[in-house]
Amino acid sequence: MDTTDTKSGEMQMSTAQGPKKSLGSKLLSFFLSCMPWAIVATLLWAGIFVKPTPDVQVVIPPAIEDRDKIYGIAALTSETLWIVGNYGKILRSEDAGQTWSGQDSTTEKHLQDISAWDSDHAVAVGNGGIVLVTENGGKTWDEIDVPRSEIANKLIRVHTYADGEAWAVGELGMILHSVDYGRTWTRMREEEDVIMNDLIKLDDGKIFVVGEYGRIFRSEDNGQTWQDDYTDSPSSLTAIDFRSPQHGVIVGLDGVILATEDSGETWTMISSDISGNTEHLMDVQWSEQINKWVTVGNKSRWVRFSGDLTEFSASNLSPIDLSSHTELAVLDNGVIAVGANVCTVDYEGNKYTTLGN
Repeated sequence: MDTTDTKSGEMQMSTAQGPKKSLGSKLLSFFLSCMPWAIVATLLWAGIFVKPTPDVQVVIPPAIEDRDKIYGIAALTSETLWIVGNYGKILRSEDAGQTWSGQDSTTEKHLQDISAWDSDHAVAVGNGGIVLVTENGGKTWDEIDVPRSEIANKLIRVHTYADGEAWAVGELGMILHSVDYGRTWTRMREEEDVIMNDLIKLDDGKIFVVGEYGRIFRSEDNGQTWQDDYTDSPSSLTAIDFRSPQHGVIVGLDGVILATEDSGETWTMISSDISGNTEHLMDVQWSEQINKWVTVGNKSRWVRFSGDLTEFSASNLSPIDLSSHTELAVLDNGVIAVGANVCTVDYEGNKYTTLGN
């Protein structure tokens, strides 16, 4: 027998059948084949049973945002302030404007002004003839139905007086009067194509309203009848205040300043050469703290002048911020002005601070 041929044949048969797999190789192969299904099952389980807890960073917007325009202010004290502005914004501060709390006005209309009888009772007015009142410090505001025109109805200023009395003025010769904390209103003058911009009632009962075209409307019988006075002003009059029954000041566009020393019987125009200002002036108030008149207006302009109209100082609230302002309130150590921004400035004009944003 040829043993060489036999062994060669056995070797060829063994090579044809191939090597046998070990147990470890079989287990690895099984594991790899199952991995895709395990991954799918894990993701499915996570999608059903695992609840994500995202770490969301809450951004709290400032009380007064860059887009806001604040048109009116009421200062009960130097600490307690109310301000109103565009899209129904109402804010209140108890710390001289360092922090503000928003209040739900229930409207999107622009609010032009606010005035308060006390810390609970206040009234706000604005576009479309809207009138809002509160009896609980602004926790809730109620919209009040008032006389309206079929043409235009924006109310621009409102002032409150003792025993629940209030007066408001606006477009088309609108003069409104209330004696019940703003709950009901009576129109005190017929429609006329003139905008009434501001009003003041004096302790002796006289009422003065200032408006377009340099006109002054005066009543000595609580608004039952009115005397229409024309002044030398070629520009519209925007605001009025009195420091006594005899002495009053009116300001207006183009830097107009008018003064009276005889209870409004006559008014004298102050030349811009004397006042040092030709920018629009939008509000004026007398400050007992410095015994001077204080005004604010366009391009951060403010003018301070003495009661006897002999000393005038015109400058900017800020050397770099040219924001325009529509109204001011006198505080113990300076003034707060509202408009394109809300700011305070000390009476010397050395410390200017923006508030709320």
